[in-house]
Amino acid sequence: MNKSGKGWLHPSRSRMLAAMASLCLLMPQVVTGYEIWRQHTSTLGLAERNINVLVDLMSGEVQRTLNAVDEIIDQTTLDISTHADRDAVETRRVMRERAMGVPAIFGLMVVDDKGMALASLHGFSPRHQSFADRVRREAQASGRPFHIGRLTPDPFDGTPVIPFARFRHDAQGEIDGLTIASMSARFFRELFAQIKSLPHATITLAQLDGTPLVQIPESDGSSLSPLPEFQPFAADAGLLYGGDKDGKRIVAYRTVRPFALRLTVAVDADELLAPWRSNSLRLILADLTISILLAFAMLQSWRGWRAEMTQDKTREEEELLLRMSRFALNNSADMVVWSDEQGAITFANLTAHQRLGYAPDAMVGLHVADIDPAFHAAMWPEKMDELRKARSLRFDSTLRDRNGAVIPVEVSVSLFSWANQDFACALIRDISERKKTEDTLAERTRRLEASNTELEEFAYVASHDLREPLRMVNAFIGLLERRYGPQLDDTGREYVAFARDGAQRMDRLILDLLEYSRVGAESRPLGVIDLTRSAEAARRDLSMSLQESGAILEMPDEFPMVWGDQGELTRLLVNLIGNAIKYHHPDRAPHIRIAVETGGGLATCRVEDNGIGISPQYFDRIFRIFQRLHGRESYDGTGIGLAVCKKIVERHGGRIWLASVPDQGTTFFFTLRLASEF
Repeated sequence: MNKSGKGWLHPSRSRMLAAMASLCLLMPQVVTGYEIWRQHTSTLGLAERNINVLVDLMSGEVQRTLNAVDEIIDQTTLDISTHADRDAVETRRVMRERAMGVPAIFGLMVVDDKGMALASLHGFSPRHQSFADRVRREAQASGRPFHIGRLTPDPFDGTPVIPFARFRHDAQGEIDGLTIASMSARFFRELFAQIKSLPHATITLAQLDGTPLVQIPESDGSSLSPLPEFQPFAADAGLLYGGDKDGKRIVAYRTVRPFALRLTVAVDADELLAPWRSNSLRLILADLTISILLAFAMLQSWRGWRAEMTQDKTREEEELLLRMSRFALNNSADMVVWSDEQGAITFANLTAHQRLGYAPDAMVGLHVADIDPAFHAAMWPEKMDELRKARSLRFDSTLRDRNGAVIPVEVSVSLFSWANQDFACALIRDISERKKTEDTLAERTRRLEASNTELEEFAYVASHDLREPLRMVNAFIGLLERRYGPQLDDTGREYVAFARDGAQRMDRLILDLLEYSRVGAESRPLGVIDLTRSAEAARRDLSMSLQESGAILEMPDEFPMVWGDQGELTRLLVNLIGNAIKYHHPDRAPHIRIAVETGGGLATCRVEDNGIGISPQYFDRIFRIFQRLHGRESYDGTGIGLAVCKKIVERHGGRIWLASVPDQGTTFFFTLRLASEF
């Protein structure tokens, strides 16, 4: 202690306090730096996982589509070789029916080894001849048994297509011709657009040499060969960084074998990391504010220890810190407004002045009601009492700028007491963009719901009204056959039979479409039902079919109570059991087992048969409307039954799937919500 009695800090203690102060000030920077690094790593890692999942999903869809097109080519080739005596009209009809099952197919033609047409889906003209010759030459030059060509206009109407050609061979193994399928580029673009989940991703389907076939967003079509994913040494799959002139890409790619195509999904790293940069800036500002506050607190303690010797220096430091704090507040992305007990604004940061259109410091002295009409002066005491009780409040409001424009905001207000006075500190965030996004999503949802309702009503009305003219067609065909049948030759009677068969099939299609549109439209609200009643009703409805086929149907004596619609669940079971009867194995009687398991608030039902089974590549396709795996000559029907099943299950909040082994049988699964959960 010195002679004046004033205390001084011991040098070692002073150094220790300085070290502790430095550590406290350093910790926010360390934490902030680590958080920025972690978010950067997490953002890139999440992007890698997302584009890998997206490229796997899209390459799988492309693979399934190309397999389906290749199968149609094989079926068409076999059909031409086994039905050489079939006329052109019938051949075109058969080709059209096959092509309708694969939406990617726009055109289909079969040519001989000279490029002359044997059959074509859209007729044959000199343009088709030129198209076939070009594809034939390219296919021969490729040296492969099949060839996928570059994007080219279709000879029928100029639609951009991708030719898919496969050679045919005669009995001696010589090339006997070519079967060509024109795949619609628009189909692949729409497929990519539906699956695309990353907003800034570029999706490309190209040949292995970098020739683009389909790309979204569309590009100028220039070759992609300089990119590393299209180099000869590139692996079949991978994830790359860079590769473009700026080196800012992240790209995942997969090779579609054996079709010699490559699918890529690329994102721009700058766009991907933009949110991270914005958040990093906020973290740095927050860290700066915390550091300033910590330094200020430490400085206040230091001032108490060395008040007499360091008063002038401390005042300078305080002024500096206050200026830095004010600088941080004024440069904050959010508006900060302080008000007193009477609602008068005592401080507003520069962001608030700029956003609301006021000159610097012009807001000081205004009442809160001048910027937020919801808090007029008469109600301010009541609002302050509410804030004193809660200490902090959070709510949405709308501010008016100096010109009267409305700004939606999110407000977080806290109570601050000083010198027996209460102040309100409001942190205000502009949520205009968020509101616009919410309004846009709400409007899109409304339009989608209205569109779905209109589509269901249209399908119902159209199906109902179309049956009337069909009944007239059927009636007059019957009259024509009875009255003039003896006068017609064999060809005429055959034509009449074709017309009657077509009208009857059209009527069945309309009835099935009507049934599909009624699911959910005419049903009663869901409620608690006994699934046992639906199962017994399905057994009664199918009793004649069960007896005629000699089928054995096994099912539990009791099913659980579920949440649903009695009639629709009966229809669901009738369709699944009916399918098991229809597609039974020719060498054995149908044996159908129904079982149900409960757990997790769900009832999982299983319908198992010993029928002909289904190949795995058709598992997704069979639930689509009007999708058939067999010709009408083998099995009757329109291919809508399983689509109805899927619609019923999804309306009940469940899902439906299957497991199958070809030639051994199929098991359909679907889930329903248990009544005990409500």
